Amino acid sequence: MVAIKPPIQIKTPANLKRAVTYILKEAKTVLPMKTKTDFPFPIVSKNGKLHFQLVSGHQIEDVSIADEEMILTKLAAAFHKGDDDLKELTDNKQVLAHHIIQSFSPEDNLTPEQVHEIGRKTMLEFLGPDYQFVIATHTDRDHLHNHIIVNTTNSSTLKKLRWQKNTLKNLRAISDKHAAKYGAKIIEPTMKNSYTKYSAWRRQNNFRYELKQRLDFLLKHSTSLEDFKEKAKALEVQIDFSGKFVKYRLLTPLDGKLQERNTRDDTLSKKRLYTLEKIKERVSKNQLTVPTSNIKEMYQQYREEKELDFELKLDVASWQVEQESPKGIYLQLDMGALDSGTILIPSHKVDKKEDGSYTIYIKEKDYFYFLNPDYSEKNRYMMGVTVARQLAKQNGEVLITKNPHISSMRELIKEYNFLVQHGVTDGEQFSHLEERFNQKIADVEKELKRLDGRLARYHKIEGALLALEKTPENTLPALQLLDEMDLPRDVSLSDVSQLIRQYDIEKGALQEFFNDTLREYTNYRELQDVVRVREQAHKHALEEKRL
Repeated sequence: MVAIKPPIQIKTPANLKRAVTYILKEAKTVLPMKTKTDFPFPIVSKNGKLHFQLVSGHQIEDVSIADEEMILTKLAAAFHKGDDDLKELTDNKQVLAHHIIQSFSPEDNLTPEQVHEIGRKTMLEFLGPDYQFVIATHTDRDHLHNHIIVNTTNSSTLKKLRWQKNTLKNLRAISDKHAAKYGAKIIEPTMKNSYTKYSAWRRQNNFRYELKQRLDFLLKHSTSLEDFKEKAKALEVQIDFSGKFVKYRLLTPLDGKLQERNTRDDTLSKKRLYTLEKIKERVSKNQLTVPTSNIKEMYQQYREEKELDFELKLDVASWQVEQESPKGIYLQLDMGALDSGTILIPSHKVDKKEDGSYTIYIKEKDYFYFLNPDYSEKNRYMMGVTVARQLAKQNGEVLITKNPHISSMRELIKEYNFLVQHGVTDGEQFSHLEERFNQKIADVEKELKRLDGRLARYHKIEGALLALEKTPENTLPALQLLDEMDLPRDVSLSDVSQLIRQYDIEKGALQEFFNDTLREYTNYRELQDVVRVREQAHKHALEEKRL
């Protein structure tokens, strides 16, 4: 929601003093006293008038000498470590403090006090209660921004704050959560590679991901290499066939950014699906496609349908929602003792119902960032399936799983109907589609057997857990069964019952869809056979008349 660049590392006491002096400058931090505020900001005189100064500290007695108080903490740490030479303070190699800048959009319409409070709450959650920091809100630019200087020495344990690979991600996610309460807008960081590859929203804004989506669509809807090239232009994909590798570039901006470098075919697919030879081979099998003038509209429709697709569906009670923001909903998630926090479900994955509850639609391999407000070191990415099951466990709702075979089979049916409606019922394109369709039927039959196997396994576990709870005489065989199935002893009956309901619904939906599809397919094939027999009989009758 706000821009936070990587922190500036401060490695000498002199630089620490300079940094504190700079961020506390009155010309940048004062606010007329006529403005109402509930925060106990210091009062200073400027041009003969009293002003609030938008500065505060945590575990700092006097912000004007915050650098000296931080040095005193480091001296205590050196004494306890037996560092008589005070290496941390004298060798100019140790990071004494981090200087963090948190910037807000001018369009946010936030007050300086609100910006200051967002920064203060962000740092308290990020650091916990035992790190010293001083924060100053600057009002001298067209955008409000906080300058925050953090002592790297914990005032309780005297251990150093380690800025690691995921530390900045943690800080940004915490900042987003607190800024969302005030409706702050998103400002993207300007540094390259600053966005994560893990979340679904980022994957939708990844050039390689989008290129593959468009190329796969073009391979299905082109009949020749020239047709492929023309439709690629219509979908704003630039292609260079001149070298050893085919090079692609997306000309459509994603999230306001243009792709700067070409992407080679070998980086898009390990199987080299987008080489010149593979493209020629694939499109030569197609007999019927949509015209170039309609390809962009069809692709947009395809993407919209795909975005609306889901694998996991769950109703969420209003009490599970910590806050609602334009960006989405923050859900409370309890992962065990001392591991409770929130995750953000983006708004495009949420429907709000009239009774105030919500329905969320996510995919098993979606990633969500878990924020523990008390222990930020426990912040981490969690897969969609883990999040959904934990939420369902908390509120007792049944988790509805849509098997991915339903979506893939539905796509094949759409392709099949498109060809049949246009009279294409033979040839290589139709034959290739029938091969894929028959393979999908075999795959779904295997999937149904797999789900049957899972249900049988969990019913056994359910029986063993019921025996432990209700029939003591069966305790020994029940424990033996659980050991043989390699299950933890703390697995609960409610967890198993929830999984059984989930798999039962998933299997039932897949079985029903499969039966309906197979029935329609079989009826069509039978009708096609009848037409073929009639055509052959008519042809035979005509030949007999000629004789």
